[in-house]
Amino acid sequence: MASTLNFTTKRGDTFKQTDFQINVNDVALNLTGADVKMQLRKEPGGVVALEVPITIFDATNGEFCIDEQIINIQACSYRYDIQITQASGEVDTWISGLFTVTDDITR
Repeated sequence: MASTLNFTTKRGDTFKQTDFQINVNDVALNLTGADVKMQLRKEPGGVVALEVPITIFDATNGEFCIDEQIINIQACSYRYDIQITQASGEVDTWISGLFTVTDDITR
């Protein structure tokens, strides 16, 4: 079952690096050879608004991050999930939620 985590950021602002560690039954999930993906969409199966860059920085200890970046897409409340494909081919979605981008005032 995926944990729910919601984000809010301003359009055009820098979204700070966000670190994660995946544990299963209190044991770090080994991400060696894994692929971690995150996409923002307005609705499931809809057009990908943003393919979010993810970096695995400690595979053995199940640690990865959403990379720091400027979020410059249309203001909207997007849905996302973080999907991990293990080297074995097993696919699991561990985190999902809303990623809300609000309009900024100053440009």
